[in-house]
Order: sequence, then C-alpha cells, then structure tokens
Amino acid sequence: MYRFSTAPQSIGGVLDSGFKLFQAAFKETWALAFVAALLSAPLALLGPGLSPQGPRPSEAAFLVIAFLVILPISLTLYAAIIARIDAIGNGRELSLGGAIRYGARRGAPMFVAGLLFGCAILVGLILLVVPGIILMVMLVFGVQIAVTERLGPVASLKYSAQLVRGHWWRTAALLTVIGIIVAVIYTILTFVVAIVAGLNAQEIAATGRLPWYIDFVLTPLMAAVTGPLAYSMIIATFYDLKNRREGGDIAERIAAATT
Repeated sequence: MYRFSTAPQSIGGVLDSGFKLFQAAFKETWALAFVAALLSAPLALLGPGLSPQGPRPSEAAFLVIAFLVILPISLTLYAAIIARIDAIGNGRELSLGGAIRYGARRGAPMFVAGLLFGCAILVGLILLVVPGIILMVMLVFGVQIAVTERLGPVASLKYSAQLVRGHWWRTAALLTVIGIIVAVIYTILTFVVAIVAGLNAQEIAATGRLPWYIDFVLTPLMAAVTGPLAYSMIIATFYDLKNRREGGDIAERIAAATT
C-alpha cells in the first residue's frame, strides 16, 4: 500500500513518489476522469454544425444551458479524483460514493480557487511576464488545497504561497519536469488517436466530423490516463512541500526553545 513520505525528498524521490501514487490510485480514479472528459463529447460533435457566422440564438442558449449543467458535474468529478488520490496517499479508504459526495461539497471552492489562480496569472502576465510565472508557481497548489485541506479559495491560495515560499526554484523545476512527462504521454496518446483518425480519412473528409468513437471513447481514455497522472504528481509535490514546511517549523521551535 502506498503512503506519502513523512520526510522531505529529493526531486527524483518526489517524481518517483508521484508515479507510485498514480499506480496506486489509477484504478480508483480512471473512471471518474473518463466520465468527466466524456461530458464534453456532445459539445464537440455539435461544433461542426454551428452556423459559420456564429451560433444562432437557439444554439447559443443551448450551449449556455449545457455549460451550466456540465460544469457542476465536472467539478464534482475532478474534486472526487483529487480526494481519492489524497485518501490513497494517506492510507485511508474513500468509496466511490463518498468521493462523489465529498467532491460535490468541494467543487465550488475548487472552482473559485481556480478562477482566482487564473486571474492572478493573467494580471501578472499583463503587467510583465515574469510576475505571471512567479505567481503561477506560488499559487499552483491552490486548487488541490481547496479539496484536500477543506479551505476556502483565498485561504487555499495563501497556503499554497506559504508552502512554495523559500522553495520556488525547486518547485518550478519539479513542475517543469511534471509538465514535460505529462505532455510526452499526452503526445504519444494523441499520435495513436491520429493514426486511428487517419484510417478513417475518407469518412472525415466526407462528413467534416471525427468518428464518434474518437470523441466518446479515445479522447476520454486519454484523459483517464493523463488526468490522474498529473494530479498524482502535483499532490506528491504538495506533500513534499508540507514536509519541508513542517520540518522548518519544528527546527524553528527547537531553536527558540534553546535560546
């Protein structure tokens, strides 16, 4: 059974922990990630049928309604994925129903934290590119914290900044490597889907649409792999930072007690 390390690890150790967490959590999370990605498949099929001049009022109304219906369900599922990965890493059992119920409660704070995260990065990029990059690394764990630590959106982002402070370059390096790993795997899976699409080139040319099984099967299967992998790697990094912060706090208390 996988458990989060209770001591700070090297960069290689964190990456290894992330992979092990993914392996332990995959069978508990892939279906949630698959369904979350599947929700947007009908909208993908609708795209080619929209008016070239833009959506008509009826089409726009449908898209808005579909978005409002899909969004809370998607948030619930993604929060449930994070909750299940976190539970596995801490040696706890969290049933599928329990994860979905928990996700339904934490989906809104996670969404708001994500919005604030995006706004902060946007402002930083508008002012100057460097502040945007700095903020992105400082606040990157806010979404996960809103779920795992049960904090509000603002408190989640503040906690993320506290964890990263003093470890920015190390965190940036880890996130870069994680991004490369996920991107490579996603590219490989996309290449496989492209091969399948190439076998149906005549059908695609005639209809202007991808075969239904690409949107409803293959693309969600890609998300079922890359989603849990990315979350597992980021959560492993988050817990390593927690260990570093808690170790620093203990050292400070010991030093203060001896003076």
